Amino acid sequence: MTKEILTVYMLYALTRIRSIARNAKITTTQLKEATKEIKVSVEHDKEWNLAKILLRFNDELKKIVNDLHCHHLCEFLYDIATAFTEFYDACYCIEKDSKTGNILKVHMGRLLLCEAAAMIMEKCFYLLGLKSLTR
Repeated sequence: MTKEILTVYMLYALTRIRSIARNAKITTTQLKEATKEIKVSVEHDKEWNLAKILLRFNDELKKIVNDLHCHHLCEFLYDIATAFTEFYDACYCIEKDSKTGNILKVHMGRLLLCEAAAMIMEKCFYLLGLKSLTR
């Protein structure tokens, strides 16, 4: 993939993450409140993989501070986008009625994992001097 396509791919992943909470009709305030009450379980392999990648954030920043190579941040963003795509394909955050489209269940733990991914991705884009998108 070219650099331009990778950037679009990573921005698209962030936009998809942000759309999940919107589709669930969950506000940022509700997500913040949920962090006080709900634990994020990582029972599925794809949840576990995404969580492990997100936990690398501090180490990635330290690596950049030490060697001044910002491309590490781009590689990290790509890893998040790829892990999120696999997570999104395998783990439902919102369950809807197939006939009516009404929301049957919202998996708040998974939404919180999505929110963590979005926050880290936004910080990475900011550090790279890129403006992130919400829609």
